[in-house]
Amino acid sequence: MMTNPGYNTYRDSQVYDEMDPKKLIQMLYAGCLKFLRLTKEGIEEKNIAKRGENLGKAIAIVSELNSSLDKNIKDDSIEFLRGLYAAMLTELPKVSLDNNIKTVDLAISYISRLKEIWETNVMGNRSTVSKPPIKMVDNKNQLMKNTHNNLGHKPKPVSKNIKDNGYGISPKAGLNRRSFSA
Repeated sequence: MMTNPGYNTYRDSQVYDEMDPKKLIQMLYAGCLKFLRLTKEGIEEKNIAKRGENLGKAIAIVSELNSSLDKNIKDDSIEFLRGLYAAMLTELPKVSLDNNIKTVDLAISYISRLKEIWETNVMGNRSTVSKPPIKMVDNKNQLMKNTHNNLGHKPKPVSKNIKDNGYGISPKAGLNRRSFSA
């Protein structure tokens, strides 16, 4: 018996609708890292299709991460994330023109660090903490300076006291399931 492909897509989307929003954000970070690494491979292999396809998916995920932030929350940490995501959304599309691996590496380092922070502070999973692939700064002011210098956008400072109050994630943001497809 043949199944309807539209039904399969609908059924698969139901899994994400019922999933914990915190887990979805973790999956978005993991997917973004996967696609950024494949983008880097595409650049190194001079494979335009591989670079372009994976860069597009990474950009779509960063866009989803940005849109998942609750616009009603005016917390410093949320403002920082908005600024960082906006900077990435400005700089990553340029990679398709200039093949700048440094931009991809920088995005990988920021997303890796955000994923680590998310897993440790939000998910409560201390075992996932590992050293980021690229040396990160411990001082938030240095991070802000590096973000401004390297991504061309100066996000607002991060709050010292991040609270587990939803982290500004809006369950109504409607995460795009197509971002997860390989």
